[in-house]
Amino acid sequence: MKIIIKCLKGGNCLVEVDESTTIAELKKRIETDINIPATQQTLVLFGKTLQDDKPVSFYPKIKDGTKLYVAVKKPESLNTVLSKFLRHYYTEEQCKMIVDEFMKNFNIKIKNLSLDDLERIAIEDGDNS
Repeated sequence: MKIIIKCLKGGNCLVEVDESTTIAELKKRIETDINIPATQQTLVLFGKTLQDDKPVSFYPKIKDGTKLYVAVKKPESLNTVLSKFLRHYYTEEQCKMIVDEFMKNFNIKIKNLSLDDLERIAIEDGDNS
């Protein structure tokens, strides 16, 4: 069956799925088509969020030609990701101190990069994709 995917930020695509396709697999296909990382997608049908581990058949309202909406979640900030990781090893106060110091040093290093440095980083990152 073909499902119409509409992005709330604009853009849409048509995705071919079968009833055994999981929502997580559907998100991966959407990622390929409209370049939104699967981890940042929330699929919505009639106001209900679809669960990643469920197959399309779990949702009887999904039929050929059904429109699903993709809401895009904002990615977590570097501060948040670092804090979550460090909380496994340090107290909240220690985490805050470590993250603050890290971000201060990170920002200093970023500000000291030249345009040539940034271009080199972009090219290297492109080679690793």
